[in-house]
Amino acid sequence: MIKEPDTLMLVGFMGAGKTTVGKEIARQHHSRFIDIDSEIERVAGQTIPEIFIERGEIGFRALETQVLASVQTFNGVVATGGGIVERPENIAVLKNSPATIIYLHGNLESTIGRLIIEGQRPLLQEKSTAEFFALWKERDPKYQSVANMTVETVGKTPARIAAEIIALFSANEDELALLALRSQIDAFDRQIFKIIAQRLEVVSSVARYKEKFGLATIQTNRMVRLRNDLKADFALSEDITDDMIDAVMAILMQAAIDKENRQLDR
Repeated sequence: MIKEPDTLMLVGFMGAGKTTVGKEIARQHHSRFIDIDSEIERVAGQTIPEIFIERGEIGFRALETQVLASVQTFNGVVATGGGIVERPENIAVLKNSPATIIYLHGNLESTIGRLIIEGQRPLLQEKSTAEFFALWKERDPKYQSVANMTVETVGKTPARIAAEIIALFSANEDELALLALRSQIDAFDRQIFKIIAQRLEVVSSVARYKEKFGLATIQTNRMVRLRNDLKADFALSEDITDDMIDAVMAILMQAAIDKENRQLDR
């Protein structure tokens, strides 16, 4: 069994959910929580946007390094800022840290979605979409380099992510790689069902179109053509077989037909 850390530190891109997940871990585990950005604001006597305006990013990063060094032995959960890996000094602190460091890994789509919900961030305001994407790609290997473990976050609630992280510390050393892989699979599964839900939303629009023009719910030729196209696309795959395509498409098509019939009251 791996040792439960005195200090658990969360790293990841802005919008990864570090603060929310950190608070949830502390709640589930009955431990303390600290957010580095909030601690920076306390030390500076200013908000993060005010620090950026008055001191610029360089001034903010200097404060961040100071606070990061001070929380290495904090007895609880620490949420870091998204740009914590921007300075070599911070990377050195993290690589030599007595804390256990968890990388909350998501994708750019989920990250931007969280940022839009949360509101404005200084760097999000300053950078174009292309620059933001480049920054996301640039930081990813840096987070990987300082982390002891990576946990996938896409499609998972903060409570689920927190529970996964807490479970890591009741696992044997040789189980950790398996848990990390299962975390990835869980994230993919949630992405799949999210896409299915989006697909069925489009089905509603299709149903209204069919009703307007008196079209049949089932269009056999289109379904056959779609399956054939998919089989051609995955012809070289050893895993995506024709039988799998037929089975999955049958489920999706039946779900769409049922939804259309309910909507059209047929």
